[in-house]
Amino acid sequence: MQTFEAQVEGLTSLTITSSSSPTQTELSDFLSDGAAEIINAMPQRLKYLCATVDTFTSTAFGSEGKPLKSGQVLSVTRADEPCRQIPAELAGRASDSSAFASSHMETATATDPVWYIYNGNINALPTSGACKFLEINRPAVAYTHDSMDDSLASFPLEYEYLVPLYASIKSLQNAMGNKTSSLPTDVTLPSAPVTPAITTVSYTDATNADASVEAIVVPAKIDVSGNAPSFVSPVSPAADFAKVTTYVETDEDVELASSKLQQIQSQISDFTAKMQESTNKFNKDNVRYQMEFQEEVTKVNQDLQAELERFRTKASIAQFNKQQDQALNLANAAKQMEDVIADNNGKLQKYGSELQKYQAEVSSEIQNYNAKIQKHVTDYQWLTSQYQQLSADYQRGLQLLTGAPAQRGQ
Repeated sequence: MQTFEAQVEGLTSLTITSSSSPTQTELSDFLSDGAAEIINAMPQRLKYLCATVDTFTSTAFGSEGKPLKSGQVLSVTRADEPCRQIPAELAGRASDSSAFASSHMETATATDPVWYIYNGNINALPTSGACKFLEINRPAVAYTHDSMDDSLASFPLEYEYLVPLYASIKSLQNAMGNKTSSLPTDVTLPSAPVTPAITTVSYTDATNADASVEAIVVPAKIDVSGNAPSFVSPVSPAADFAKVTTYVETDEDVELASSKLQQIQSQISDFTAKMQESTNKFNKDNVRYQMEFQEEVTKVNQDLQAELERFRTKASIAQFNKQQDQALNLANAAKQMEDVIADNNGKLQKYGSELQKYQAEVSSEIQNYNAKIQKHVTDYQWLTSQYQQLSADYQRGLQLLTGAPAQRGQ
C-alpha cells in the first residue's frame, strides 16, 4: 500500500519534500488534523472505536490530578458504576455529604457517582473510588504511514481514505499560498549599447614656393545618440493571489476565489496587451534608429573616402613637383585616413551587432516574463480546480460518515 505522502502526491500532483510547500512535517500535521476532524464528525458508535481506556482514583474537589489529552471523554465509571457528567461549578455541591445536601440531586453517591472536568483534569465523586474513562486521543499520523493502523489501529477502515483527502486539500491551500511569494515582480531589461565615438583626424600640410596643399578636412563624427530607442515597460499588474488564497483557505468561499482569479486573469491579459504594444513601439523605433544610423555612417564614410582621394591627388601633384617631404607627409596623412575609416567601420559594425543583440535580449526578456505570469495563472487555476474537486469529494465522504443527506449537485 502507498504511504500517505504518495497518496497525497497522487491526488494533488505536488512533489512533497522536506523543503517544499507544504513540507513533509506540515503534511504530517495535515494528516493528524484530518484524522481528528473525521473522528469528531463520527457518530457516537464509531467514536468508541477511536477511544482508549485510562484510569484514575477519584479525589476531593480542588485536588484533581488526572490530566486529559484531548478532553473528549465518552464515558466514566467509578467502581464499575456509570457516572453522570456535571459542570465543574457544581462539584462542590456534589461532594457535600451532609444530610441536607444528600437530599439534593447534585450530591454524588456510590450508586450515583458524577464526573467533571476542571482545569484540564478529570475527576469523579465520591472520592477514593477506582475510576475508568474512555477518551478519544488525537492520532499522530506521519506522512510515512501507509494506513491508520500505524497510529490508531481501530480507526474505521472504510473512512480511512478521508484522511489523505483532507491532507490533500490543506496541501493545495498551502501551495496556493506559496504561489503569491513566487510571483515575478517586473521585467528586467538589459542595458542598451552605447553609441561609439567616431575617431577624427586633424592634419595641416606644409607649403612651398610652387604649391600649397590644403589642410585635411575631416567630416563631423556620427552622433545619433539622442534618437536611440528605449523600451518602456508597462506597470506590472497587482495580481493579488493572496486574496484568492484567503477566500479558499480562510473563508472557504470557492466562488469568490474563482471570481477573483478571473479578475487577475483580466489584469494579466491587459498587461500582456500593453507589453506587446510597448514591444511593437520599441521594434519600430529601433528600425528607424538603425536606418538613421546607417544613413549617417554611409554619409561619413563617403565624405572620408572623398577626402582621402583628394589627398592622394594632392600627393601625386606634390610628387610630380618633386616636393618629397610634402609628398611623404601627404602619404602619411592618407594612411591615417585609411586607418580612421577602417577603425570607424569596425566600431560601427560592432555597434550594429550590439543593437541586434540588445533587441533580441529585450524580446526574450518580455517573452519570458509573459510566460512566467501565464504559467503562474495556469498553475493557480489548476490548484483551485483540484481543490474544489477534492473538497467536494471530502464533503460527500463526511456526509456518508455522519449519515447526513447529500446536498444538491454533490
